[in-house]
Amino acid sequence: MTRRAGMSRLQQFGITFGYDRVVIYVEPQTDARLTTNTARTSLLLGNEPLPWDDWAVEFRSNLPVELKTFVESRAPDASRADHLKSIRERLKAILDLYKVSRYRPVTDGQLGIDGNGLTRGGRPAITGGTRTPSDTPVVREQTRPGGKEGNIYALFERKGGPPGEKIQPDMFPKVSWVSVVDGSRSDEFIEDRAAKYLADQNHLHVNADFRVFRDMTKRLLQNYGQIAGAESVVEDTVRAWFEQALVEAVIGVQALRNSKHWSAHEVDRALSEEALTACVMQRYHIYLAVKRELGAKIGSAKQAAA
Repeated sequence: MTRRAGMSRLQQFGITFGYDRVVIYVEPQTDARLTTNTARTSLLLGNEPLPWDDWAVEFRSNLPVELKTFVESRAPDASRADHLKSIRERLKAILDLYKVSRYRPVTDGQLGIDGNGLTRGGRPAITGGTRTPSDTPVVREQTRPGGKEGNIYALFERKGGPPGEKIQPDMFPKVSWVSVVDGSRSDEFIEDRAAKYLADQNHLHVNADFRVFRDMTKRLLQNYGQIAGAESVVEDTVRAWFEQALVEAVIGVQALRNSKHWSAHEVDRALSEEALTACVMQRYHIYLAVKRELGAKIGSAKQAAA
């Protein structure tokens, strides 16, 4: 296992910080035979891939006190401003936009679709129709919107089944800004990347050393640098708005899970380090938002220059 893959595995096991100083030895307590695949690139347990996900969940839920204390001691300074509270407040009015509507054909639709690839929803109210001789067929089939069989939540409900309750998980990820400076990030972890999302823990690690964030801060300090205490305010405001871009990307992409055309692997790719880096590469709107907030906090750039 490479160093980078090893760090990811340690984070999966709950060692989210200080992973460069921790080693975990896993000794399966089973009678199944431990072998390798033909290429000798991975281990097999009873001719099956090792259940790393199950082991990680079990280990995280029973993290030894000493390890937990160590991880917390290596975490970034928790006294910094909580940006997530402001982000929640700003997005509160439009949260319904992050619940992506389901993809389905519509009556008298103008788009051509592949009829063989449709998933089953409700029963058709009226079947039959015509097909135009053009290259792009227009579907005339009238159907009711997806019924109970098309409701993904209904798949987990059964009348007369055992009692349970609906759980609404928090859609907002926990966010930690990590840096080589305070020891919360190693040199190789998300180096020159904006962020890494730990899906199984709903935890977003943002690289405070990423050059895009630093360049934005440096540019704004050209106007505000002469004001006492401005550096920390500018840096915190820049981080807050870039953090919002990343949080929005995470909760937006998560809404695509369980969709017909989005597999779990494709959702993970959309939340990869490279994809999250791409989502912060636009600057214009973030720059304007930061300038507006700084104007309210410490005055306009013209006032600062004066």
